[in-house]
Amino acid sequence: MSAERIFQSLPSDPDPWMTGDTPAEIREFAIESLRWQAQEIIDEVLCSNEPGEELARARLRRCVARNPGMPERALLEQLMTSRGRPGI
Repeated sequence: MSAERIFQSLPSDPDPWMTGDTPAEIREFAIESLRWQAQEIIDEVLCSNEPGEELARARLRRCVARNPGMPERALLEQLMTSRGRPGI
């Protein structure tokens, strides 16, 4: 299954795990927290200089470029398309 088809099946709501009556400030905090954590993971992977991980870093850079401002989606795309491949 291609990454694009996988993403089409994801809910459009960016935070489907929260109920509709969750206060807006909590929803916003959760989304920003998730984005921050995803960006930290991305930064850590891209800072690595292990030669065997260059292909994984290149794939991650492409995912980030396709998802500007949404590191959580970039990381999810990378993880979903990298299943069974070496590296991340």
